[in-house]
Amino acid sequence: MARSKSLWLLLLWFIIAVAGLLVLKWTGVWERLDLDWMTDWLRDLGPLGGLLYIIVYTLRPLVLFPATPLTLYGGYVFGAFWGTIYDIIGAGAGAMLSFYITRKWGRNSFQRILRNKKLQSFDQKAEEKGFMVVLYMRLMPFFPFDGVSYGAGLSKIRFWDYTWGTLIGIIPGAVVYNVFGASLQDIGSGKFYAAVGMYIAFALIPLLLKKTQALRTRDRA
Repeated sequence: MARSKSLWLLLLWFIIAVAGLLVLKWTGVWERLDLDWMTDWLRDLGPLGGLLYIIVYTLRPLVLFPATPLTLYGGYVFGAFWGTIYDIIGAGAGAMLSFYITRKWGRNSFQRILRNKKLQSFDQKAEEKGFMVVLYMRLMPFFPFDGVSYGAGLSKIRFWDYTWGTLIGIIPGAVVYNVFGASLQDIGSGKFYAAVGMYIAFALIPLLLKKTQALRTRDRA
């Protein structure tokens, strides 16, 4: 009974978070935000502005706000270096918070409904090679950041495998997105086009890996 209640509470929280985002969109709150004022305000705060950014990034998964825009904004506000540092801290803390929530409230209930053989196979693999599984999913930009965090909490992945896989795996993406975000201050410059090139290259990595794996499979056959 307690397990079912935990699962329902988890689902209710997701529904409320999604509903909150939709309400903000439909009421036009996002359009009324003055990003220029907010950017200047955060910069004037100095290190305190960075701390506020980290706190917001840590709590971001609770309202299901997409990670990429916030990461780009961090680079734009604080620059490539400090934006990357703040992003890694905030994203890492938020990822661990997401993991803890689903591990505490959803794992036991999820185990009871886990019947699909492919899911069972993945769950076993996640337990045995958790670090590499998480590292791979963090490095590949096509995996949804929060989906990986919440999904890992439902799986058998060990906490420290998940933590280290996440902290190491998010570094390349954090660098690329923050460099790109910082370059938005000077659109049209050489730095901007170099950042665009980095962004495109990072986005193409999954396609290149997929093609390489397909060629290897064909050669083995």
